Amino acid sequence: MTTSSRFGIDFYFTEDEIYLDSATAGKVPVKSIKLVEEFYRDHGGGIGRGTHRKALQASRFIESQREIIAKIFSIDNAQLSFLPSREIAVLNSLFSLNLPKNQKIITSVLEDHSLLAPTIRYCEINKSELNYLNISDEENIAEAILKQVDSTTKTVILSALTLGMGAKRNWESISRICKENEITFILDVSYAVGHETFIFKDNIADIIISSGYNGALGPQGTAFQILSKEMLDKTMPLLVGGGSVISLEKQKFKLASGSGKFEPGALNAGAFAGLANSLQLLSDVGFENIKKHETKLRELLTKDLKDITNIEVIQQENIAQGPILSFMSKLVDAHDIAIILEDLSKIMVRSGALCSHLFMDEIQQDSLVQVSTHLYNTKEEIKIFTETLGSIMNEIK
Repeated sequence: MTTSSRFGIDFYFTEDEIYLDSATAGKVPVKSIKLVEEFYRDHGGGIGRGTHRKALQASRFIESQREIIAKIFSIDNAQLSFLPSREIAVLNSLFSLNLPKNQKIITSVLEDHSLLAPTIRYCEINKSELNYLNISDEENIAEAILKQVDSTTKTVILSALTLGMGAKRNWESISRICKENEITFILDVSYAVGHETFIFKDNIADIIISSGYNGALGPQGTAFQILSKEMLDKTMPLLVGGGSVISLEKQKFKLASGSGKFEPGALNAGAFAGLANSLQLLSDVGFENIKKHETKLRELLTKDLKDITNIEVIQQENIAQGPILSFMSKLVDAHDIAIILEDLSKIMVRSGALCSHLFMDEIQQDSLVQVSTHLYNTKEEIKIFTETLGSIMNEIK
């Protein structure tokens, strides 16, 4: 295992490894990994569970990490909550709204399982209707949402960047439409955060959720939630217990205020320290610099793929694209392509249904190959990838 520096950030790589699967799990910076160890070595007490030195240190430590992330997104500390996964964040968010039964929720077939499965489960329990946007709606998604809105529409739940196709959305325009129509907007930024600037001070979705280990490059098992100030006071989480409870009687309990009421159980403070550090490192590089770098990688990737026979890139005209690109071959199985790429050139890509079965049904495919970049990828790596893929496909008779 060696370290490699990209934009001044050190990452662990095996020799000659080309990692193009950041949408599944990003590479964690070396310093962030070391901070996880540092917490458990030097602190390790229970957060909010005692008055001894270790407990107080742990509580102060997690609040310092909260402050780091809050500053990056231009929000108050109280708006940010730490959770173990975005699946929990989605379900917790939906149930915290306390909406009436028989409501309508708008989402899209482009969303992945982590967003859709909890939403489907919520609709089953709450007897609500789930309405789907399709690929053609992406060209003018704000107008498509308006066409579906009626008096029973209470929630829109969408991602800023979709997993299967890498469609990039203007979430600010969606947020404005939802506010004008008094609809709660839940925005998932898991695949877009860390790749571009997000300032949530003025125009903010009602609830923002994100995994910590995709674009944010934090450790796995981390996620976060950001609530607008209006939502912070009027929402009550489904999941409670542990440190989120400050008092309890036989028939009722009282939750902590602010972000604390959304943080049941024992927080993995070391992992969230790693997340905060990763986001700070990315912020120091400059999210716009990362965006420009990845735009160049995308342009090179798209250009070179056009010259490769027997593959088809999955994209739609007039839809903005982010740092996720998927393609298929009618002649070679997606898993076989991924295996050969790694065998020949140590290139790691994702293959399969990409946790996006509705999207796969929409394009009538069983599996795809997916390439997803981050700031640690280079033009040289993209050239090696496309040259290797070209060699593989040229062998097909």
